[in-house]
Amino acid sequence: MKKIVLIAFIIGIFAANASTLKLPPKLIIKSVKVERLRKGLDFKIEANREVKFASVVIGFLPNEKAYYPVYRFSVNKFTEGKDITVFIKWKKFRWYLNNEKTLVFYKVNVIDKDGREEQYRSRIVISKNRKILQTVVYGPYLDRGENGDYKISYELLYPDKTTLVFNGIKFACNEKKKRHLFNIGKLTKGDYEYFIEGYPRIFKARVNETDNFSFVFMSDSRNLKTDFDANFANTNGKIVNQIFLTAYQKGADFIVFVGDMVSGYTSYADEFERELRSFAYATEPVSSFIPVYEGMGNHEALIDCFEKDGKKFCKDKKPPYSAEDIFAKVFVNPENGNFSEKEGLPSYKENLYYFEYGNCLFVVLNTNYWWAYKPEIYGGNLEGYIMDKQMEWLDKVLEKEGKGKREIFVFAHEPAFPCSAHLEDCMYYWGGDPKKNDGIDRHYVLKMRDRFLKILDKHGVKLVCFGDEHNYTRVLINKDIAPVRGEITQIISGGAGAPFYELAPEFPWKKNLQAFSKENHFILVNVGKTIKVDVVSIHGYVVDSFEIK
Repeated sequence: MKKIVLIAFIIGIFAANASTLKLPPKLIIKSVKVERLRKGLDFKIEANREVKFASVVIGFLPNEKAYYPVYRFSVNKFTEGKDITVFIKWKKFRWYLNNEKTLVFYKVNVIDKDGREEQYRSRIVISKNRKILQTVVYGPYLDRGENGDYKISYELLYPDKTTLVFNGIKFACNEKKKRHLFNIGKLTKGDYEYFIEGYPRIFKARVNETDNFSFVFMSDSRNLKTDFDANFANTNGKIVNQIFLTAYQKGADFIVFVGDMVSGYTSYADEFERELRSFAYATEPVSSFIPVYEGMGNHEALIDCFEKDGKKFCKDKKPPYSAEDIFAKVFVNPENGNFSEKEGLPSYKENLYYFEYGNCLFVVLNTNYWWAYKPEIYGGNLEGYIMDKQMEWLDKVLEKEGKGKREIFVFAHEPAFPCSAHLEDCMYYWGGDPKKNDGIDRHYVLKMRDRFLKILDKHGVKLVCFGDEHNYTRVLINKDIAPVRGEITQIISGGAGAPFYELAPEFPWKKNLQAFSKENHFILVNVGKTIKVDVVSIHGYVVDSFEIK
């Protein structure tokens, strides 16, 4: 069985004579264009399916220190069709337009024929003579590479040259393009101001770069069926806005977010890209100030679907349109995992990586690489399964880069020991029992998990952080439940906006469960004389607290 599984993983055989299926678009809104007319702004909304209601809400930053705009004016329209126009007159908000440039934020809310709500957010710059000017529509984002260099990226409304001014130093790009990326270099502890010439906002970067620091871990903000603000292109924008700001105010020097940012599972690369960008947009008030490291979850899935003999199956698209390719296109992460499991398969570039901070090593894994449904039959890779080259890479990184480090932190999406809704997959699959896996023997998953835990144990990893289950659990991994000599604390933190999961009534390692909570939260790790871990509610109070020995 093992040999057959490995052949299916590595070769990725497609079933013969399978017909290709096209999934319907998940997003209601396909695009929004804003045009300036003599008497106001025209919002042209193109939808993927029939819309029954549309509204446009206009907002402004109340002052230069504000994190989020205040939305004040709206126009509502009951309609039928896929092409909708909503017009807002200048006189409705003219008192908020200043004499130079005004940054105008807008939210487009729609309800489709099935009653599902969705939101599209963006912004434009309006001149004093009421023309639409060049606008930074995504970003800026402050990121940090594997060697400690800081980078700033952003995207413009239309292709253009640009100049970034960081701490008084100019970084210019004379090529006309939409997306721009600048390497700022290494920074020392302090606060830095930066801005983009022509764009009416000033941003502040908060940098620590000492051995005493704090970071935040969280995951799972995907959302599909809910109210407007909480369905911002299939990410829970409402919760992401608030939870990121709370994390920043609690002193986080950077944030690690490992997956299920969006609903995903779409066949359309442009739709998948917009979902990821929508998550990034929702984080902006914080990700423009401190770095955010992103990892892939099972919902970061861009797939082709097929049908054979009346049965449907799906798998990750091939490069250059794989989920991994689009993920790397949207986010800026370290590039030291630039390889693939086999020629012709997606690259791990920017979805598998490590970095150092304050004499600690951080490793972000991809437990959803080359995802496929029933890969033992159709080829691809099983959700939660770490393939050979990635496992070898992890061992080598911990051996080489982990030497002399005060602590090693490892992050992935699928947990080793799930405690609620994902006992059926992750690194467990009901213990590999064929009777609970549609007749497929998946004991090889447990062998992979044991191999993974042995590597962590060998290199002295004390804390491993996962997502996937939409709650908080803390499990002590020891010799009673795993082939380890020491102790590893497993955290599952999936409280960034996805629907909550209850704790399972029974599971084999329940005696090792040390804490459980079901609320929106994040993990705050303070590295100082000790390593203190606080589980913090979105409202700021501490849910659970412990120290790493």
